[in-house]
Amino acid sequence: MNTRTVERPGPQQADRVARLRTPAMIVAGTAAAFTYIGSVSPYASGNYPSCPLFAVTGLYCPGCGSLRSMHSLANGDLVESFARNPIMPPLLLILALVFIRWVVLRWRGERFVWNPPSWVPITIGIAVIVYGVVRNLPGLDFISPV
Repeated sequence: MNTRTVERPGPQQADRVARLRTPAMIVAGTAAAFTYIGSVSPYASGNYPSCPLFAVTGLYCPGCGSLRSMHSLANGDLVESFARNPIMPPLLLILALVFIRWVVLRWRGERFVWNPPSWVPITIGIAVIVYGVVRNLPGLDFISPV
């Protein structure tokens, strides 16, 4: 008589699978969003809402051009992505690296703790404000989203 024993995942493996549900849902949502952004052109009028700051003031905010940047990135055009918003590709890379670190720590059962010195968020905030001002100065059209 040939009997096969079906091995069930042990508690440690089941815990790992449970810990990876949230990251898997984030990956699925991000993939769906990038698929949509890559297939629906932000260059055509009416596909996405316009930037409220630009609509009211005519000034580019630090995020202006982000959808066009992600659209270009989703379609494999890194140069065009940088041209539309030079902050977006490095920002997405940093977010991806942080996400990978978080997933690895979840896999191991450890917590992700980010406790930067107080100057880090202040410096990031100042850099974003300076970038928002500089990209509206005359003669610096190479960092404007258009």
